[in-house]
Amino acid sequence: MIASSLSLFFLNGLPFSRFNFPRWRSASVITIIGLAAGLISGVPSESDLPAVPAWLTLCGTVITTWAAFLIIVCVLRAWMKRGGRWDGQGDLFNLVAASWLVADLLGIGLTAMGAPQLLTLLLWLYSVWVGANALSSAIPKASLGYSIGGIAIGLIPAMLVTMIVFVALGAVLVMLGVALPPPPIIIPAQ
Repeated sequence: MIASSLSLFFLNGLPFSRFNFPRWRSASVITIIGLAAGLISGVPSESDLPAVPAWLTLCGTVITTWAAFLIIVCVLRAWMKRGGRWDGQGDLFNLVAASWLVADLLGIGLTAMGAPQLLTLLLWLYSVWVGANALSSAIPKASLGYSIGGIAIGLIPAMLVTMIVFVALGAVLVMLGVALPPPPIIIPAQ
């Protein structure tokens, strides 16, 4: 799986047959991405905000990573079948997981090292390109632009679900009694 992921990261087109590996590998990759994102999210900042418990941060990032992944795979499955572009043969789950591995872990690592946000944004945009290139090379009838469109459409509900999960985790924090900062006091000018 790692060799396929590196090939995808360097935009080498691969057929679906390269993604015939056990699903547990892909599941492990998605979980590791979620855990890595949680570990860098849980780093205490210099702000006066209370620290979120590490277990809650890790649970939140793993849940949102899995939710986003599954939503994107489901959207892509339907999107790629439109117009007879894809016959449903091949393991889309493994292909998407492999396309996420290198770019996401590299982005998480750069963020942990304090890289500029512009660099990580560019890497994130490149990861969309990597995923679209992987789709268009495995599904010859799907163009690169069509594949980018499918990923973009999948990102919309994935981001909404991510926000919902973090709002729910915020409610858990309130129920646990973690003090949230008071709202700012605005004094009107006189």
